[in-house]
Amino acid sequence: MIFQTEWFSPFTLLAAALLTAVLLAATARRAWRAFARYKSAAALACVILATAWCLNATPDSGHLAGMNYHLLAVNLTALMIGAPAAWWLGVLLLFPYTVLFGGGWQAVPLNALALLLPALAVNLAARAWVNRLPANIFIFIFLNGFLASAAGMMVTGLVLVGVLDWANAFSDGVLWSTAFPVFFLISWAEAFLSGITTAIFVALRPQWLNTFDDGRYLKAENKIW
Repeated sequence: MIFQTEWFSPFTLLAAALLTAVLLAATARRAWRAFARYKSAAALACVILATAWCLNATPDSGHLAGMNYHLLAVNLTALMIGAPAAWWLGVLLLFPYTVLFGGGWQAVPLNALALLLPALAVNLAARAWVNRLPANIFIFIFLNGFLASAAGMMVTGLVLVGVLDWANAFSDGVLWSTAFPVFFLISWAEAFLSGITTAIFVALRPQWLNTFDDGRYLKAENKIW
């Protein structure tokens, strides 16, 4: 979903720009270290993220005209190159994305905060949870790949709809009764695509999934069942 510039006040847009700049500065070192270390995974993550965002649907008429729905792939990207690098990659891709699908470059920071941060927060929480559980490869795939992707989509939808409701961008009631339930449906597709990709990478290309610890999950004494 892309926020339009005219939906928000100049103060809101400025505050979002300042917060985004602070977060980019705080994560810059770790992000660029990940880009330099995981070049092939970063390039593939860029393709996956761009493809997921381009698979969108936008109602042309009705109460929700202007809404834009698409897959996130943010959780998968964070599993591939880490949350700081995924944050930077998402912000950079939002600039050409807003040019192609509208919204105005002034709304890019607000879009980044609402579209990227919720899913990244879920990713970090899920990874911290999984690290406390037994070192089972199926736990990693199910919780980090499937469950975290679905939860990230739902939390993102909650934030997006909440912000639009706060900004009075659409008529009262239509957002929560019509727009928000769509995210529940999209979360199934998000979970399936990200979860299956995570499983494939674990099995065939673990070097593209750099939050996956071979030493933890593939030790000889670890049992699958």
